[in-house]
Amino acid sequence: ISATLMTLNTTDFANGVSISSSKITVANAGMYNLQFSVQLESTDVAPQDVYIWLKQNGTDITGSTGIVGMPARKSAIDPFHAIYGWNYFINMAANDYVQIYWSTTSANVTIQYYASSGTPTKPSTQSVVATLSFVSAPST
Repeated sequence: ISATLMTLNTTDFANGVSISSSKITVANAGMYNLQFSVQLESTDVAPQDVYIWLKQNGTDITGSTGIVGMPARKSAIDPFHAIYGWNYFINMAANDYVQIYWSTTSANVTIQYYASSGTPTKPSTQSVVATLSFVSAPST
């Protein structure tokens, strides 16, 4: 399976950070904390791996890859699903951008959005949530 960009379609709040599909761009130089979570689902009958990593300005960020082990589905009608998240500190210049990539060992592992549901009523689940926060002036 090839490397795939995680897209971000909705901006809840922006202050010096903008989003264009998959690119999270900063207006000002500084140290930033990227926090993200992803809702994964597996319908595969065997355990699979998911690799998640970052690129800054189109270049892989060394050491940023995380590997998530996805258990096999629970049953033919009940997939395994879990939300995973972590954070990275990234030193960025003005107008730098960061992107989140992923790949998996099976086409049966996907990133999912879940609609709101009832009994009890639960709100929807976003597929990917990312927050990029300014931490400090650039480190040298």
